[in-house]
Amino acid sequence: MSMNQARWLLGTFVVLAILSFVWGHNPAQLRTDPVSGPVHSIDIDKSCLIKGVGCSVLVGDLGAAVIQVPSVIKPLEKFTFVVNPNALLLKNLGSVSVDFQMVGMDMGINQYPLSRQADGTFQQVIILPVCTTTRTDWVALVSLTTISGVYVVKLPFVVDRR
Repeated sequence: MSMNQARWLLGTFVVLAILSFVWGHNPAQLRTDPVSGPVHSIDIDKSCLIKGVGCSVLVGDLGAAVIQVPSVIKPLEKFTFVVNPNALLLKNLGSVSVDFQMVGMDMGINQYPLSRQADGTFQQVIILPVCTTTRTDWVALVSLTTISGVYVVKLPFVVDRR
């Protein structure tokens, strides 16, 4: 084998290794911001509903945020997920993401990073899959990365199957 063939073979192997790594990992799970500090769980009031008017959550002593989705959410239809932090929280907030899960079911990876908008809100257009067993109960795990760690809030909600 000549030296040129060996270089070409090695280069091909490196490119294939990189492509297989990227192909096998969900880009939404690859964090772009390093997390330092503890992970805090945010407790919410049982009457807190994210559909419609939204749910206000207190993020430690950094401020509050309103988490909101439309009053009607249907599987396989787009909806906008919004996190609206107050001014104090906004200046301490690095990134926001949401991970949708159905308790006891494997619904695949439904994790989305939210994009910071010009008005200070964080938003993302979401499409949830249909559950083949006709379940409609979901949990949104919202992660707020701040200067003092990550805050996670667990928000249950129900989709409309009509």
